[in-house]
Amino acid sequence: MRNTKTQKMVTISLLASFSYLLLFLEIPVLPGFDWLKLDFSDIPVLIGSFVLGPVPAIIIAFIRSLLNFLIKGGGNILSLIGNTTGFLASVIFMFPIYKMVKKENTNKNLFIGMFISSISLIVFMSIANYFVITPMYIKVLGMDFGISIEQMVLYGIIPFNVIKSIAVSVVFFATYKKLVPSIEKRMSII
Repeated sequence: MRNTKTQKMVTISLLASFSYLLLFLEIPVLPGFDWLKLDFSDIPVLIGSFVLGPVPAIIIAFIRSLLNFLIKGGGNILSLIGNTTGFLASVIFMFPIYKMVKKENTNKNLFIGMFISSISLIVFMSIANYFVITPMYIKVLGMDFGISIEQMVLYGIIPFNVIKSIAVSVVFFATYKKLVPSIEKRMSII
């Protein structure tokens, strides 16, 4: 007899751990905006959404961000802002893909979901950075980026999120059709 609750908790823990480990493989992709780093920690979150559902995927993203805040970030305010932003970005990117593919599992819907997710991420992060995130860094931490908030959003935030959306979508597409059915199959025999 299977204990699906235990099985679900173990899967969430494994995906959250893998997501956290992927944060260590971060790459700065825009010269002049070295703090904006590309990582693939959203892949386990996306996989979790398809195997377990959207709520467990949110838990995976939360655990990943909490671990990063406490361990790598040292629990400081800069890390809190960054990890909260990363958590929100993960959730915003995950939902449209999940909704489109769960509606009908086709490559067309997967691509539409990735496109909607990309646009959602770019728009949300641009607005959030313009009105909340960047002003918070400036006010709370006294940071000076050397450019206006408008320039930062236009030349940093938007291009970064375009690159991130494309990169994460490509890697997820490459792994989705093979990895998700394999995990689902293993979960059903445990």
